[in-house]
Amino acid sequence: MSANHPEVTIRSFRPADAAAARRIFARGQLDFAEGTPLESEARQYISRSLAADLSDIPANYMKPPGSHFWVAERRGELVGTVGVQRVNAEEAELRRMSVASDSRRQGIGRRLLQTVEDFCRGNGYSRVALSTVIHLESAVRMYLACGYRPVRQEPYGSMTEQFFVKQL
Repeated sequence: MSANHPEVTIRSFRPADAAAARRIFARGQLDFAEGTPLESEARQYISRSLAADLSDIPANYMKPPGSHFWVAERRGELVGTVGVQRVNAEEAELRRMSVASDSRRQGIGRRLLQTVEDFCRGNGYSRVALSTVIHLESAVRMYLACGYRPVRQEPYGSMTEQFFVKQL
């Protein structure tokens, strides 16, 4: 699956993308926390994520039915990532959305989100769920603008995790 835009292509993950995808995810998390009281927790979250599903993207996203992982690429360089995992027959979870700092506010996040939604519709899901911490204000604004509705909040260390759902 590929969606084209001037200079940016959204395409399926390839094993050769693993290191860059992990780097984009980690940097994206740190960009919002570095130098703040949240930095230590953000670094712990990054470490857990890199050791969990991001340690083997093909096994966790490309092989399981109803799951997938994409990258945004500009002139041969990865500038964004997003994954989706099957929760059940009706619902999928958006995971690991991140856009490189020098590529933000260019519509890449929205295009990655649209790619996930198109995939989910094509796989028969009726809703997409996701969560993010509320200190990622630009992500929260994007999800709200794209029709995701907040369903609950939970403490996540000293942060607050916001859960969203969108009916497709």
